[in-house]
Amino acid sequence: MDSYDLSLADGADDWAAYHRIRRLVLFEARGRFDYIPEGPEEIKAENLSLLLKYLEEPIGTVRLDGRPEGKAIVRLVAVASHLQRQGHGRVLMNLVEELAKALGINELLVHAAPDAVGFYQKLGYSHFDFEKGDFGSVQLHKMI
Repeated sequence: MDSYDLSLADGADDWAAYHRIRRLVLFEARGRFDYIPEGPEEIKAENLSLLLKYLEEPIGTVRLDGRPEGKAIVRLVAVASHLQRQGHGRVLMNLVEELAKALGINELLVHAAPDAVGFYQKLGYSHFDFEKGDFGSVQLHKMI
């Protein structure tokens, strides 16, 4: 994993890549054009906007939203479309777990798109309803 780096989006180039990947993969590829790059959740101190780089090139994103009692929600996981199904997503999630553990987090929560549930289950996540509401997603968790 020496070729990978997961770090906070920092600087104009990182933020541009972070928003481009998310917009293309999570919104436009699903027929949605309502992406808001500067949403209020991006600037909360307890939320970490993270960019995955492979060989110094930005290829993926994730936001880790801190919650009380050693929990965090993994949000907006995206890997550039042309690099999907090559193991980068698994590496991204492994690095998120390492970071979460270092931060004292022991449980990760996810709102997974229905077509991504299998990916998370392969990583050890299981069904777990943690928020009330109709999100159009499947709620999962994993103890780490």
